[in-house]
Formats: sequence, structure tokens, C-alpha cells
Amino acid sequence: MRLLFPCLVIVIAAAPLGFAKEPPPPAPTTNAKSGGIDFAKSNDDLIVTADQGIELSQDSKEAIARVNAKAVHGNSTVQGDTLTAYYRPKGEDPNKPPPPPKADKQDGEQGSSSEIWRVVADGSVEIYTPTQHAYGDHADYNIDDAVVVMTGDHLKMTTPQDVITARDTLEYWENKHQAVARGNAVAVQGEKRIQADLLVADFAENAQKQLVIHIAHGYDHVVLTTATDVVTGDRADYVVETGIVTVTGSVKMTRQNNQMDGERAVVNLNTGISTLYSTAPGSKKGTGQVRGLFVPQKKNSPQPAAPKAQ
Repeated sequence: MRLLFPCLVIVIAAAPLGFAKEPPPPAPTTNAKSGGIDFAKSNDDLIVTADQGIELSQDSKEAIARVNAKAVHGNSTVQGDTLTAYYRPKGEDPNKPPPPPKADKQDGEQGSSSEIWRVVADGSVEIYTPTQHAYGDHADYNIDDAVVVMTGDHLKMTTPQDVITARDTLEYWENKHQAVARGNAVAVQGEKRIQADLLVADFAENAQKQLVIHIAHGYDHVVLTTATDVVTGDRADYVVETGIVTVTGSVKMTRQNNQMDGERAVVNLNTGISTLYSTAPGSKKGTGQVRGLFVPQKKNSPQPAAPKAQ
């Protein structure tokens, strides 16, 4: 059975038809986190709007909102050309066959224990909170796993300090407070830029109770670019609070025409001081020496300080 509601707004209560698998405690009224995608952690109603109405299907257990569709839940908003919410009897495993219908249940009756377990958005998708904004063509939010995966062209996530882009997927792991960018992933903050095949950003609360990037990790084909240096390697670990990036694995550090090779580089983005080491701590890999190629500058050219080697 399919029902079409040509209305602009539909409010779906958190109970019985809500986003959480189990009723969570009421959201705090003070000191609330103003960042992070928290669809599964709020007891607020889910408010869905759409220009062309909302279609409910009892057979496939889905609700489809079409044209300029938007779902608002607490501090989080998902919008796209089309939104599809999948619901089920509360406690039912979507990976197992559904139980046979009860004989005393009326046709089309949802029951009093339905829950939304998945939301899919398509077309000009945006997901945003007070401190994060993500863009893509398709988003799939699994409530059970508390994971949202975005795909499409020009994937991007912004925070007050950073811009993260990716070619393949952008993910947010709600329970870990972690964002993952896959495929030619790039994080930019002012003149600082980290590029890698895979970027993982861990969020933590700041003094204002906002979720901000605390530590970022880059894996494979890492390229760190600052105002003075370009550093390449296999892995990068960036502690935002200290401004220190540690790059390891076949490290090459380039400043203008000068290049130095080693196994570990420590770059202080706040001071601009870079230090190159011949081996990583606890590793026997490496030649035991830092090697450098220095190209003489013209007499009238300014002489930048060379990276310090140890």
C-alpha cells in the first residue's frame, strides 16, 4: 500500500516512530554539544519537509520526501532533492527475514513500536550542524551503526577552521566522533595543507563544549604543504592543539630548490621550524644519516634558513 501526502511538513515523533533504537535520555538544555552529527542521540521529533509531498509505502516500509526535501532532528539537518526514510518494527534486525504478520493486525497498520533505522538522501545533499557542513550527491545514514557515508562529485566537509575534501567517500562515525575522507583526501587550514589517500580526523570538545578536530591522521602518499616547506611521506599525525605534524616513512622535505631525505620529520606549523631525523623512534629502518641536496642561491637572493637536521 502506498499513500501520498501532498503536504509541506510532516512531524514524526521520536516515539513510537523515531530515530533511536532505544529511547535515549533527554537532551541536556545547557552545555550541549554544538557540533557532530547527532541524529541517533536526540529525543527530539524528526521534522521532514518537502515541496512535492511525502509518500509512505507500507509494503517496503519507507517514507519518501521529494523535491527540496529536508529532515531536521535536534541540531542536525539533512537535505537533498529526495529523502528516503526506512522504518521497521522496533527491535527487528534488517539483515534477517521479517516475521510473519500477525492475524489480528489491520492492513496498513504500522503498530506502536516502529523505528526509523536508515535515511538515504539523493541529489545536492547537504548535512549540517552549528559547526560542521558536508556536501555530496548521495548520503546513506545507518542509525544502527551511527555512521553516515557521503559519495559523489566534489565531496566537502567544512568546520570553523578546516576544509576537508575527498574523491571517493566522506564518512562520519558518530560514536567515535570521527570523520574519514577517502581517495585523494585533502585538509586545508589557511596556508597549511595535508593530502593523503586516507585522512582520519578525531573530534573532541573544546572549552566552549564544541566538537572540533583534535587529531588528524594521514595514510599513504602523504603531502604536507606549509608556507615554506613541502614534506612527503607514508604517514602524518597532526596534533591541532600543539600545531605539530609528524611525518614518517621515506620522508622528503623540500624548501625552494633544497631537498633533504630521512625517515621522520617533525614540523611545527606554529613556529615554522622543521626537523628531519634519519630514523623513526624504535625503527631500524634508514641509513643512519639524513641526506640533503642544496642548490646555491644567487648573491642578491635572500637566504632562507635551511631545515634543521638531526
